[in-house]
Amino acid sequence: MRLTALADRYFEIIRDRDIDRLVSLYADDAVLTLPNGTKFEGIAAIVAFQRDVFERGAPYPTPVSCIAGESEIAVEVSARLPDGSVRSTANFFYTNEDGRISRLSIYGQGS
Repeated sequence: MRLTALADRYFEIIRDRDIDRLVSLYADDAVLTLPNGTKFEGIAAIVAFQRDVFERGAPYPTPVSCIAGESEIAVEVSARLPDGSVRSTANFFYTNEDGRISRLSIYGQGS
């Protein structure tokens, strides 16, 4: 899967709040790092975190632009939060040899 397609699929899945499809994108030993530095290591921890976010009303992310390398892609994102405010982030996806997300680091604008 091309990296731009992977990123597009990821954001579609987040908007749909579809845990089962989300799991299919991640490597079992993936690491998710949030803008505040909190890390979730392994697919079980990532799923637990994402379920909690979905239950509380997940942000609605819209990719703005991206830059892709061979096994990584950086995506600028504008996300509407449940309270109506908008948050801008840069999401850095790193993939393994199977094309699954091995690391996702999210940085907040101004963080």
